[in-house]
Amino acid sequence: MAVSIVAVVGLTAACSGSGSGSDGKDSGSGGGGAKPSVSARGKLEKAALVPGDVRKYKVEKESAGSGNKATPPTGRANPAECRPLSEMLAAVAPPKSNAHVSRTLNGNDLANTTTTEVVLLAYGRADAAKTMDALRAATKSRKCVTFGDGGHRYFGIRPQPAPVGGDEAVSYKLASRAGEFLDRNRVSVVRSGSTVIAFRASNLFDPESAKADKEGEAAGLPEKFRDRETADPKVADAIVDAQLAKLGRLAEAK
Repeated sequence: MAVSIVAVVGLTAACSGSGSGSDGKDSGSGGGGAKPSVSARGKLEKAALVPGDVRKYKVEKESAGSGNKATPPTGRANPAECRPLSEMLAAVAPPKSNAHVSRTLNGNDLANTTTTEVVLLAYGRADAAKTMDALRAATKSRKCVTFGDGGHRYFGIRPQPAPVGGDEAVSYKLASRAGEFLDRNRVSVVRSGSTVIAFRASNLFDPESAKADKEGEAAGLPEKFRDRETADPKVADAIVDAQLAKLGRLAEAK
């Protein structure tokens, strides 16, 4: 069977901005490697999804002590301009973010094997806008269609339709090898003011199972006995809408 996994995470970027809000200027930007801001993390915790916020999904909090880890070493991606894409897939807070919290969502339907990671990142407003610009540029660069980062090789990077909402958004998909499996990811990042929200949907594709499914379908095997995990993962609109709505309610309450 194809299995779904959570690549401990954060995400991002792609095709075109979906909003037209002003980026503005903000002198209060978090520096790379700076200590996490307790107040910033507290605000993100209030805005993060909790069980019951998204119907038909189970929401799990990141494990204790896993937030606000040190930033990854610079210049590890090759080409270097592709680094923004891999930063959002790493189990660390990207450079210049002040704090981050994450949630993992899985559908209650056992047939839905896609796992979605939602990461909220606090920035100074100027750094938040620059982060989105860097991501957008990376998704458009021909050099980043395939790139390496550490022991990983990412390929198939393609811009995707971005979510509607926030001040701007970018989306893309990419994949990497995980043994005999294909680790597929669909990443969407939305900026709302100085908060950047990264959504990443992922699943594992098993070529052998897919081949067996096609053979089973041709032989008339009932669908319930077939794996069916052939579609690319997708970030559910319900998850994006619920997260943006919660963040918006908190902003209005100030």
